[in-house]
Amino acid sequence: MSSTYGEPVLLSAQLRSEEAKHANVDLMRRAGRSAAEFLRARSSPNDRVVLFAGPGNNGGDALACAAELVTMGYAPTVVMLGDPEKFDEDARRAWQRVKELATCADSPPGSGSASRIALTYELPKHLSQATWIIDGLFGIGLKRPLHVGYSDAAHAIADARAKGAKVLALDVPSGIDADTGALVGDIAVAADHTLTFIAMKPGVLTGAALDYVGELHLDSLGLEVEAYSARTVNAAWVQHFERPRSTTAHKGTQGTLAIIGGANGMLGAALLASRAAVRMGAGKVKVGWLAEPYPQVDPLMPEVMMRAATQRIDAGADTDTDAIVIGCGLGITGAAVRVLASVLKRDMPLVIDADALNLIAESAELATLCQQRKKRNAATIITPHPAEAARLLGASTASVQADRLRTVRDLANGYSCVAVLKGAGTVINDGDATTINTSGNPLLATAGTGDVLAGMVGALLAQGYDAAVAAQLGVFLHGAAADALKSRGIKRAVAADIIIELTTI
Repeated sequence: MSSTYGEPVLLSAQLRSEEAKHANVDLMRRAGRSAAEFLRARSSPNDRVVLFAGPGNNGGDALACAAELVTMGYAPTVVMLGDPEKFDEDARRAWQRVKELATCADSPPGSGSASRIALTYELPKHLSQATWIIDGLFGIGLKRPLHVGYSDAAHAIADARAKGAKVLALDVPSGIDADTGALVGDIAVAADHTLTFIAMKPGVLTGAALDYVGELHLDSLGLEVEAYSARTVNAAWVQHFERPRSTTAHKGTQGTLAIIGGANGMLGAALLASRAAVRMGAGKVKVGWLAEPYPQVDPLMPEVMMRAATQRIDAGADTDTDAIVIGCGLGITGAAVRVLASVLKRDMPLVIDADALNLIAESAELATLCQQRKKRNAATIITPHPAEAARLLGASTASVQADRLRTVRDLANGYSCVAVLKGAGTVINDGDATTINTSGNPLLATAGTGDVLAGMVGALLAQGYDAAVAAQLGVFLHGAAADALKSRGIKRAVAADIIIELTTI
């Protein structure tokens, strides 16, 4: 199902529509076979496999998987927690196959000599001895917290995992909202692997879900989807959009970026942004400092040019500037407000971050100046973290995180810009399309990495990239740098480490 770049991301209603288009195809059996083959590649028939089957089609997938495992020589245990009388046709067929292969038993999983299914209707006594546990409790349809019985199963799975069992979630870990990535209640199944079917879902790509998904795998089950709500930004996306440099390139053709910020006590933010911009390929980088006196040179990056902020934004100065980043260490003083208002009135491509976002959130006048830029075809990118996004929308951080796709759309439409909602599974919206980033890890959870990202995106804007593409590429490469560090066994990093890593990705 992969296209030239990115993977389609579907909401649950879109997935059901796709399934309805293929009513003559036994997708459940395909899903079961896919899960069984996944297990066969990572286990042996002597391993103890326990499958939890819930009340809906996710439970049907687990049943179909159990039947396929028997044909591969396994003797799995099925914990039947759903009501077969309420199953739809596909799940009833899967249930019938399980019944034909089952012996009702309460013996240790995998202890039987024949390849049969041990079927039980309550939590098995020997779950802690399981090698693999398959979470087929709830899939894309869950909208309320796991109640007693299912929550008990989730706790039991967690206990077994703590004792060494591996957990495979089918489609979406139970307890996660497939459309948002938020926890539906206060408990969810934490998986080592999630095998999702047909297409990606927001609920396995962003938000709290990323603590539960584990390693993510996709099987399209042979379907090609047409309608989708978002796409992933992945390595293929970068290869599609990133432009190679011309052999005749020089600093004048690679764009000039101005970075406005660095008030007293916050010089580091502007330094990080400017160093990242240089590493990201901007031909020239200039910092407009609010600090007094301002630094004359960056000893670690002497390529960066320094001036006072008022000189940078003077209408008659820096006519060769191609893009601006404002906000990194800007502060919230009256001088910062005046500088920001002046920059917003210019038609130059602009990245707005950090303190500049907080000033806009507090000022209707500044917000209007931001919104008006689109009418002048002046590209604008905002890069808030969840707390800044909440301020911009007059909402709570919890509500922002509860539906990150909705939030990023509201930001893009409300401020007439490309919005980048940072966090686990960064989400980007340009007013029309949504993309979800797939790179990055907790090494980015340290002060200054947001300034690095702003400098990277600004450098891409200065080089002439479309605003949405600049945001997508910058976010992915930012995460890829952290992933490169992690792959080498780095356990702790600072923002400057990300900048250095930009030379390798």
